Amino acid sequence: MPVTFAAVMCGLLGMWLALRGRVDVGMICLMMAGIFDMFDGPIARGKKGRVDDEKRFGIELDSLSDVVNFGFVPTVLLFASGLTAWYYVPIFLIYLLAGIVRLAYFNVLEFRSIEDAVSRNHYVGLPITSVAGVLPLFWLIARSLPYVFAKVLMAVVMFVMAILFVSPIRIPKVRKRYYPFVLLYVLVLILVYVLILRKP
Repeated sequence: MPVTFAAVMCGLLGMWLALRGRVDVGMICLMMAGIFDMFDGPIARGKKGRVDDEKRFGIELDSLSDVVNFGFVPTVLLFASGLTAWYYVPIFLIYLLAGIVRLAYFNVLEFRSIEDAVSRNHYVGLPITSVAGVLPLFWLIARSLPYVFAKVLMAVVMFVMAILFVSPIRIPKVRKRYYPFVLLYVLVLILVYVLILRKP
């Protein structure tokens, strides 16, 4: 639970900073939330003697955290970055609804796994948590584009991710041995952001 709460705190801080004009720092908070989320599952599963209700509680808590961190936070970040026109609202709504549906479906599959005592090695649809690594990357690209094209790019990225959330594609789960590579990718992104923020 502490790791999940830390992720939520990062997400809330990211929204607050973005609304105060610090979108870049908000993106760093989004990535930090992603790092915490990556480790809360393995930490929970590492605890011995958990009963089924404790596992279900953890799944629900994690999904509620994900709605905040990877549902609302990205929409607030993009709104604060300049996507404030009315025609961006449907994209935000589609993204949020697709994310909620994705998480609800994920919970159903996880509860079924508990009942069947099996472990699934794949996701159905793109995990909503992937936005923590995708959005900051494209935001870096958007920064080098003319303002109008940057906004279009970010809107397209959000829309495509929404479609992938509810798509039937199967995506293998990241095994623990690949965690260092995922962590390295995010840390490199964070370092790039820090270097950009340090420029006068």
